Amino acid sequence: MILDGYKTCKLWRRKLNRQKLRILSVSAHPHDWTWFAATLGIHAAGGDDVTVCIVTHGGTTHREQYLDELRKPEAERDPAILNEPVEDYIEQKAKEMRGAAALFGITDVRMLNFPDKPFTLQQYPEVIDQLADLIREVRPHILIAESPFTDDLRPVAHRSDHTEVGRAAMEAKEQAGYPRVGVSGKPHNVALTYWPGIVFDASQLDFVVELSEEWFEKRVQAEAFYESQGHDPAVARHRLTVEVGQVGRYVRTNYGEGFVRERPDLVERLPAPELMLEQAEEDHAARQRRQYGKVVSPE
Repeated sequence: MILDGYKTCKLWRRKLNRQKLRILSVSAHPHDWTWFAATLGIHAAGGDDVTVCIVTHGGTTHREQYLDELRKPEAERDPAILNEPVEDYIEQKAKEMRGAAALFGITDVRMLNFPDKPFTLQQYPEVIDQLADLIREVRPHILIAESPFTDDLRPVAHRSDHTEVGRAAMEAKEQAGYPRVGVSGKPHNVALTYWPGIVFDASQLDFVVELSEEWFEKRVQAEAFYESQGHDPAVARHRLTVEVGQVGRYVRTNYGEGFVRERPDLVERLPAPELMLEQAEEDHAARQRRQYGKVVSPE
């Protein structure tokens, strides 16, 4: 029986490697999923199913025009901006998010529309059940969620929308894996959970997904969609050059999106990524050409 079970498990793993993957991401605000948008786009283009879930409506996050008016002396404030209904801003954020998602071939977008700043599990514990229901529905092999442990590269000193959503996602993942009285839907266990590397120090990254120039340009276009946050094409390009360029530089490539694993992977043999094997064979000129698009003459 043990041998048969072991063989069955091995066959299941090989089948999983051949079938298309189901990926679910859970982010706090309408912009947060863009931290790994190109990775999702790569999988969507390869035929995998991708679902993006945004927990809050983002109505008080990055409302830059409104905040700029509040910073002015009262006599200089524009009443048209101050009196703009928050519902209009929320609608704009959702439109920007869906437009950006379409760039990456992502059409399955779930907006839970909880209030933000603050979003806390104490106030909205029902989000856990909603996320657990979504996991049972989508049945993802991979969950990409907000990190419940770190925020802005620091150990958690206070709870934020990001860490609270991360905690909710982890609790929902656990609940989705067990049968519960009164809950419809077959239990589902998520095989792999990753957190976006943007909130971790580069030395903590477990792996980096390499981005081609095409995917980098899509990231720039997506960033520019968020006009509500004061973004424009120039700001978007500069921001992405710094963010994904820095991650890429860490692994000797142009651009990359980093991730941290929830737990170590169980593998059948030592992993040997092809891209790293190829890098090891490069000479100095080839590396410079790949990273910077030109050949640097030896000194």
